[in-house]
Amino acid sequence: METRVIVADNARARIFTSHDVINHLVEQSDFIHPEARLANRDLASDAAGKSRDPHESFDPSTPPKEYEAQKFARLLAGHLKQLHNEQHFDHLILIAPPGFMGMLRKELPGPLDQLVEKTIDKDLTTASVEDIIGYIKA
Repeated sequence: METRVIVADNARARIFTSHDVINHLVEQSDFIHPEARLANRDLASDAAGKSRDPHESFDPSTPPKEYEAQKFARLLAGHLKQLHNEQHFDHLILIAPPGFMGMLRKELPGPLDQLVEKTIDKDLTTASVEDIIGYIKA
């Protein structure tokens, strides 16, 4: 049985693989979403209702940083779906701050959401592998 451990926040996601989560994690990929780190004023355009991405709609009542976090959650969920389709992992462990965790869970397709074995509401994107394993064990 293979497990994917996702450690994410609104601007970064680290994806780990493991056959024995309690003792061993191998980092497979690291995604950065630099737009989420920009200030709201740098993300907002001059024209109302416009966004940097012409293919997606932008609700002016949504703060630009939140919009970028939602966009990143959608991209990450799509990537996880692709990984699942290609590699058929059996379990997911999600580690993220509460706000981003909610966004990510909302974007996960039903079959992937059912694979979530454990969630940890904490920002561990800069933590060592040993620290991440410690939080999973706790």
